[in-house]
Parts: sequence; C-alpha cells; structure tokens
Amino acid sequence: MKHGRAAVALALLSIDVLAGSVQVFPSGPSVPENLLHIELRLPMPLSRALDMRHVTLLDAAGQVLPGALLDLPLPSADGRRLTLLLHPGRVKSGLVAHEQLGLALKAGDSVTLRIDDPALGPALRKTWQVTAADRAAPEPARWRIAAPRAGSAAALVVRLDAPVSASGEGLMAVRGPDGLRLAGRPQLLDAETGWRFVPAQPWVAGRHSLMVHPDLEDAAGNRACALFEMRGNSHQACGEGQALPFEVKP
Repeated sequence: MKHGRAAVALALLSIDVLAGSVQVFPSGPSVPENLLHIELRLPMPLSRALDMRHVTLLDAAGQVLPGALLDLPLPSADGRRLTLLLHPGRVKSGLVAHEQLGLALKAGDSVTLRIDDPALGPALRKTWQVTAADRAAPEPARWRIAAPRAGSAAALVVRLDAPVSASGEGLMAVRGPDGLRLAGRPQLLDAETGWRFVPAQPWVAGRHSLMVHPDLEDAAGNRACALFEMRGNSHQACGEGQALPFEVKP
C-alpha cells in the first residue's frame, strides 16, 4: 500500500512539474490583434498529440472566441515545442475569412489562452492585453549589440527593435573571425526583445558577425523581407539573411 501511495504521489508530482515548466510565448503582457501564432515549450515531449478540443482562446468575459485557432498544433522535430496557429485567413486582410469574420482579437480587449488537456497536467492559462495590429517587419539593422571582451566567457547581448517569435532564438548565430559558427547557448530575453549568447569557449579578439536567418519573424508572421500582409509572403525567399558585424576587443 505504501508503495502504491508513493507511486501515485510521484505521478502527481511529475504532472505538477510538467505543467509548471510549460512556457508560453509571446511571454510578454501584450499581443497584437493580428497575432498569428502562439508557441509552447515543454520540458519533455507529450505522450500523445495535444487535443485541440481542450485549447481555447477566451475573451475578457471568459467566453470562447469561436474559430480563432486552427485545429493543427505543429510540433517541432524533438517534440518539445508546439506552435498553435490562429486562423491565417482571419488574420490576413483581403481573404474571405477575414472579410466575413474579421480578426478574432480586438485591440483594447484582453485575451486568455486556456489549455486543459490532461496531457499537460493542471489547466494552463496565459492572459494578454491586445494592442493594435503589428504591420512592421523586424529590422536587424536597428539592433544594438553589446560585445564582450576577448578572453572572457561573458554573454553577448543584443537588443532588438521589437519582439520576435520565440522560434527566433535558434535563428540567430555568431560567426567568429575564422568564418565558422561559434558553439554556445542562445536565449531570448525581456519578452523576446533581447537575445543573449553564452559561448562555449572564451571570446577571441577580432571581427565577429551576428548572423540572422531569413526565416526570422515576429509573432504576427512578419519577416524582414516580407510582411505577412504581402501577397505570397509565405513563398517569398529572403535571400541569405543578414550579417551584423561587431568587434571583440582585447
């Protein structure tokens, strides 16, 4: 009996740890009314697919916003990230769903994500204030890079011009003076308005570059080369991305 109670307690503890460790992005207090995707980070892959019948967006009165989400959670290759898509046809102007139904989110309101699928343990809730539509592309040329000194293992810190999607964490990299990518640990900061990189080895003096992948976008689907509102944005290639040089001094 003791072993049975211990097993139950351990299972409940595991569920609590899982739910408490799920991260929701955007992580800040607000989202634009043309929000395109919400991202979840999990401490471990789910044992089954997330049941979208248990995933809802609620308005300020606690009522479900009908037709706001697509029934298509997109898992990452390792199963530890899930992307929830708002209905693109309602987000993008000029499409039938947008003209007939309009945006699911309205500036000035609040919206709450609720997930009560047992696969995530206790119910998860995240509330945002809804701001005006975001129709500006990320501008890496405006980012501010705080370079560390050579010989240290201090973090490189980059201040962005606006929040980026959580997937942007892995779409930036550092190239060393030898032209090779540096090993290290990236992390988004401050509601996805900052990026830090801790190198695996101390910095060496010389000219480095912050490499920005062309697929980097914000939570409204805007990429540096193409706004989500642009026709054919999803098919438009952004070249090879951008390289932002910085100097690591002795």
